[in-house]
Amino acid sequence: MATDDATLVVKLEQLRRLTSCDFMALAPLAEHASRNRWKYVIGNSNNRYQQMVIQKGQGLAGSVLRLGRWVKLDDTHPKHEQERLHCPLMLAEQLQAAAVFPLVPIASSQIKGLLFIGKREHRRFEHDELLAVQYNVDTLASDLFMIEAMEAHE
Repeated sequence: MATDDATLVVKLEQLRRLTSCDFMALAPLAEHASRNRWKYVIGNSNNRYQQMVIQKGQGLAGSVLRLGRWVKLDDTHPKHEQERLHCPLMLAEQLQAAAVFPLVPIASSQIKGLLFIGKREHRRFEHDELLAVQYNVDTLASDLFMIEAMEAHE
C-alpha cells in the first residue's frame, strides 16, 4: 500500500489520541532547503505555524537538529516557563508541554524530518506517552521519506 499525505495524517491522529496530546506537527527536512517548515499539522488552534521557519539551534526543533536526539520541555524542567518563551510553536499554540523527535529512516543516518507533540493543559508527559511516540517514530520516518521521494519524482 502506498503511503500518501492522507495516510500520514491518519497515523498522526492515531498517535495524538494514543498520547493524549492536543497538537502534533511533522516537518520534512530537505537537505538543500533554506527554509524548512511544518507541513503536516493536526490539532492546531491557528495557522501561525505556516510562517515559522525551523532553524538549527532555535526552539525545541532547533535543539533536536543541533543535538541529534529528542528533547522535551514540560514542568519537570527547572526553567520550564523561561525556555517555553524561546519556542515559537509553543507560544503560538499555547502549549504547556512539548517534545520534538527526530525522524531518521532506517535506510539513512540523517534526520529527514521532525515530529513535534504538545499539550495545552497537562504540563507533563507520562513515560508511556513518550515510549509510544518513540515506538512510532521509525514508521513515521519511513512514510515521510517515501512521500517526499515520490513528490520529488513528480
